Amino acid sequence: MMNNSFICLSQVRDSTVVKDTSEFSFWGFVDIYYGYNFNIPPSRVVGELVTGNSFLYSHNRHNEFNLNNGIAGVDYLNDKVRGVLALQAGTYVQYNYANEPVMLRYIYEAYGGYQPIKNLWIDAGIFTSHIGSESAISSEDLTLSRSMMADNTPYYETGVRASYDINNKLKINGLILNGWQNITDHNKNKALGTQVQFKPIENLLLNYSTFYGKESGAYEQTIGVINTDSLSTRRFFNNLYCQANLAKFNLLCSFDIGFQKKRKVAGSYIWFNPTLILNYSITEKISAVARCEYYSDKNGVIIYTGTPNGFQTIAGSFGLNFKLAEYLLWRIEGKIFESKDKVFLTKDNQSDKSVLLLSSVAIKF
Repeated sequence: MMNNSFICLSQVRDSTVVKDTSEFSFWGFVDIYYGYNFNIPPSRVVGELVTGNSFLYSHNRHNEFNLNNGIAGVDYLNDKVRGVLALQAGTYVQYNYANEPVMLRYIYEAYGGYQPIKNLWIDAGIFTSHIGSESAISSEDLTLSRSMMADNTPYYETGVRASYDINNKLKINGLILNGWQNITDHNKNKALGTQVQFKPIENLLLNYSTFYGKESGAYEQTIGVINTDSLSTRRFFNNLYCQANLAKFNLLCSFDIGFQKKRKVAGSYIWFNPTLILNYSITEKISAVARCEYYSDKNGVIIYTGTPNGFQTIAGSFGLNFKLAEYLLWRIEGKIFESKDKVFLTKDNQSDKSVLLLSSVAIKF
């Protein structure tokens, strides 16, 4: 996805345009933020549940200034070969990469690619996820914070990816992966991914992405059990979204639905998540954005709470974005969650509501 004020750098890196000469490019990104959780939880983790785990991985520290993500990268591209190496640090890395080996957590992307024929790239390594419209780089997104869907689907993947531009309107991707947001593999099975992007007109993008693999659920991960073969069952996940630019409006509609096979008995658990985001450009340098989303995971496949109704939560947010300079963006956002059960920690107890305030200054160059 591309914010009105910022070029989406990942889209530039994935371009299949053939160049006559080899080219190196260096880039960076820094996102400094402050967050306040009005529940005043016992720890400084925003979005902490009664299980002691958080369902938020970006901008998730309470009452402190911190670095959400800082990235430094170099890209290489010529007519047949391309590559990316980007390193990262920040609280996003601390929480989202907690299950990875320490020395691998600081890799944002590291892959090499070869173009055997025109418009076809074969890449291998660590790269950003093919699922969802939101990026870990906040200035590429319509909203300051990530949606519940984005924070609970893969941000990164490891494996082999084939990307083919059929024409200037249709692009397809096929992937063989280590698993659901893994750098290192935790079982003997590989996962498969697909993506189809269709752009019928300049201002409209349609996307359908899938994931199929063998994974364990959130409960096992909550109690610290590795995603072993004996605990893993088949997962089939679908991500659909549509993004439209209409004059001063930027509209994003998405719907996700996943199926996880039950262990030892017939049937599957189901979780789903609709999201609607509307961004309005007040001036060339100021925009307002509103979001409404609902996440239903009654059986705790992705977000485990241990409560009778699981994680069934509606959320809304409103924010303002200010383009202070060509590459500098200041944002402020208020966000409220309301769940069916009392799943959010407070200073002394639990609550079915959580109210957050965030502010961020981000620069991408």
